[in-house]
Amino acid sequence: MKVIYKEVKTISDFIDAIRIRVDVFIIEQKCPVGWEPEELDKKSTHFVAVVDNELVATARLREETKNVAKIERLAVSKEYRGKGIGLGLTKYILNQALKQGYKKIWMQAQAYTQKMYEKAGFKKTSKPYDLWNLGILHIDMEYVFK
Repeated sequence: MKVIYKEVKTISDFIDAIRIRVDVFIIEQKCPVGWEPEELDKKSTHFVAVVDNELVATARLREETKNVAKIERLAVSKEYRGKGIGLGLTKYILNQALKQGYKKIWMQAQAYTQKMYEKAGFKKTSKPYDLWNLGILHIDMEYVFK
């Protein structure tokens, strides 16, 4: 399976990315309707993974301070999970962040994804907590460029 990772440049790709987020966060995980898309999308750089011309995963990178950015809203379509696509997308985003001069990347990851992010070089920096009071445990993780 050939996976292409890229930055979102078209409105069509952005809409497809939002569809994946709605499927994963709103429909599967029962987050409140209306959370996707949201205002921070305007201040973020969006990335996607594509297989056979189908967008199958998405995430965004948002600058917080001069040298620090945050990866948010990483979602992989259900039928493509467990195939390394989320890890590949994470590594692609880290590479793009390094090119942009960031020194540290952090995230509030869903706790069950911890091992995947550790494979990309992230370190856990918090105990699990319920970020949105929805019963979905999160942990803070960070990646510091060497």
